[in-house]
Amino acid sequence: MTGEPRPAVFRMPERLFAELAAGGGAVEAVSFLARAERARRLLLLRTLLDRLAGVPTPLAAPAEAWSVLKEAAERVPEAVEGLLAAPATGGWIAHMLRRLHGTATGPPLWAEAGHLNLLALTATLHAGLETTLEVPLTDGTVYLPALGQARLPQAEPGLTVALAATTSRGELTLSAQRRDGSPTTMTCRPATTPATAPATTRPVPPTGPPTPSASASVGPCAPSASGSPGSSAPPESGSLDPPAPSASGCLRSSVSPASGSVGPPSVPSASGSPAPSASGSPGPSVPPGPGSLAPSDEPSDAAGPVTTTDASLRPAPTAASPPARPAPPERAPTDARRVSSATAATPSAVRPVTPARGATSPTPGPPSPGPGRVPEPHTPGPAAPAGDADGPSWLPLRTLTHTTPAGPVAIPLDDLGPYRDLDDPVPPARLHAGEAAEWQRVFDGAVAILAGAGGGQGPGRLDPALIRAVVPYGRTAPTPPAPPSVAVSASSGDSFGAMLISRPASALALAETLVHEFQHSKLAALLHLFPLLDDDREERYYAPWRADPRHLTGLLHGAYAFTGVAGFWRDRFEEPEHAEAAAYHFALRRLQSRLVVRTLLTSARLTPPGRRLVEGLARTLDGWLRVPVDPAALTRARTAAALHRTQWRLRNVAVPPGPDGTLRFRPDRGFWPDPRTHAFATRPVAPRTPDEHLAAGDPATALAGYAGGLARDPADPHALSGWIVARAALDPGHLTRRPLARPELLQPQPSG
Repeated sequence: MTGEPRPAVFRMPERLFAELAAGGGAVEAVSFLARAERARRLLLLRTLLDRLAGVPTPLAAPAEAWSVLKEAAERVPEAVEGLLAAPATGGWIAHMLRRLHGTATGPPLWAEAGHLNLLALTATLHAGLETTLEVPLTDGTVYLPALGQARLPQAEPGLTVALAATTSRGELTLSAQRRDGSPTTMTCRPATTPATAPATTRPVPPTGPPTPSASASVGPCAPSASGSPGSSAPPESGSLDPPAPSASGCLRSSVSPASGSVGPPSVPSASGSPAPSASGSPGPSVPPGPGSLAPSDEPSDAAGPVTTTDASLRPAPTAASPPARPAPPERAPTDARRVSSATAATPSAVRPVTPARGATSPTPGPPSPGPGRVPEPHTPGPAAPAGDADGPSWLPLRTLTHTTPAGPVAIPLDDLGPYRDLDDPVPPARLHAGEAAEWQRVFDGAVAILAGAGGGQGPGRLDPALIRAVVPYGRTAPTPPAPPSVAVSASSGDSFGAMLISRPASALALAETLVHEFQHSKLAALLHLFPLLDDDREERYYAPWRADPRHLTGLLHGAYAFTGVAGFWRDRFEEPEHAEAAAYHFALRRLQSRLVVRTLLTSARLTPPGRRLVEGLARTLDGWLRVPVDPAALTRARTAAALHRTQWRLRNVAVPPGPDGTLRFRPDRGFWPDPRTHAFATRPVAPRTPDEHLAAGDPATALAGYAGGLARDPADPHALSGWIVARAALDPGHLTRRPLARPELLQPQPSG
């Protein structure tokens, strides 16, 4: 660790950029993006620490917490690197910068700033250091990043302050005073646990997140403020000192050769302006899933920590009393914004859109097993039954585990962390043990499916070890049964490698979603390095997987994600159980993605790196358009694509167009479901509805059914879009092509 700031220049080798531009990217390319994200995050963190310096707080000052964290990093650099690289840490930093910039809300600022104290506390547990820090409590609970949640028994409700102390044995003691002056204390040895751990299983110590370490090409530094050139490499993993920004306050980056040299668009300057998420503007708001910490939901987590409500029975390691609690101020309402990176890949809902793990063994402890590995578990001390009327005293962070040639990998299944939601802080939503086991079951199936494609760097291929966190959305219990498809998924440029997902019953659907969301993470990291397009943020473009118009950045995200999805389905061609659906989805997504790529090439103001990226996607998709596909599946795919575009225009586009010929949009437009995209995946055996007859290749019967629907409601966009497409299938001539091109001309418009 050094005290001298150094300029950091990232020069991406041409071959890595070409891999990513094609929609793929091997481990080395993803490793380069991860290194760049690390440097960006340290820049943002330095900005945040500077801005927090004058914030009044009853806790230890941010500078003190940072010093504690740096001391831990000297002993266990990989564990602390994992904490800082965790997606939730990126989400916290971005949220705090938005708060300081006045564009986000949340609990009192000092309480959210106290997350740095919790990061430092977790780091000392990994390092086996003894320290004492004040930490914020919310209703008696505190979340230790990447480890789990501790609950102080019989603590005061609301926002209070506790004293947290760690020992060289990896133990944590929390102590506080109640309003009547009596103390309350708990001691535990924090550790994570596998999602399927039975009640008698001891928690497995955590490890760091998988961070590929392939080397990256580093080029010479651009001229400094003085005009003299310099050279430097990205900061080494052992250094937590943020890299020095360039004269403009930006992290410099380029693609070799030098003709591709650009600077990143969204690293904040020293003024502290927050970087907007690369995923685009806030999308449809989705409320956080319900959750509680009822003891009855935790049969496997009830044993482990040592607890006591009497400080005289088990005193804290320090005699210092916790500071006086501030009067708990009213909690400000949180903002419901969600970055909607991935959208509408399923018919039932919008698809809008831990952390690090490190061993809690005493110092010096065993050598680190390496990124992503699960070390041999340490032996916890004597454990007494935990929990009281308030709920379990320790809730471990669960992990999804799978085995790789390099060893076991544990990916956080984060249902506890306040910044897991990829946006503003949310309360815990603890999964029932049965639901956690279902997650592991479906994840095992998804991993097996992804492994079936073999190695390689092509679009649609993903090493699950690259995923840094999975955040369950919506459901917390195994009943009622989960739907077969993913209803909601999300990702954020602030939380590289994390993905929020509503669990499906189908491993195939989960595997597709993992690919989809990781594509968003890769593109978000590229957008942090290169300005790819000049976006005016006007939402006026057609996206074949959305119900609403999109801006150019959202369009680019969709094209990149669904190019990966098309590649995923191409790899399923040879799997008999998936062959029919794979042919359809591959044909559909290659067609839709190529349409969007054409829009980007003709309508977008692309920068040189952006044009190279989009042209790389075009080459991939053009090659795939020449791949033979089962004729029946190809017909259904083309029909489904025509139905979506037709209905989109009927529901969104107003007539007449603007004076300059640009689209005008209906004032009554809104979200609409799209069941057809997935309904057309297989040929119906016994069709009953007009849609099913059309999917079965019987447009005449479908046309009659749609006509009947229009007789009942002439303005029904679903029936009208079906009637237009079925009529064109029966008579593919000039008279039917015009309604396909501009179906809104046939749609009754709202009065006024």
